[in-house]
Amino acid sequence: MATQSTADEAYFDRNQVALAFGRLALKLGWRVGLGIDPSEPEWPVLYVDTPAGQVSWHLPSAEVASANWPAYPGAWDGHTVEEKRERLARLVAMAVDEL
Repeated sequence: MATQSTADEAYFDRNQVALAFGRLALKLGWRVGLGIDPSEPEWPVLYVDTPAGQVSWHLPSAEVASANWPAYPGAWDGHTVEEKRERLARLVAMAVDEL
């Protein structure tokens, strides 16, 4: 029988997926890096510029501190959570179309 994840476990999983996505994006040559959100400076932001548009995640400092991420050379484009989800869905559709 499967057990329910706690909120902390679910966020940890989400953060690990975002970090793995960022590493894969770097290998693809996409622009990736950490930036600072002035309204939440204790939570670094991982930015990834995908072919479908910019996506980003606020992450706990402890989870990105030892990962040696480059500084993000751009700026947040103002996307909302909904826009990020749409961009990720387009990216998935683009990948499926390539198969």
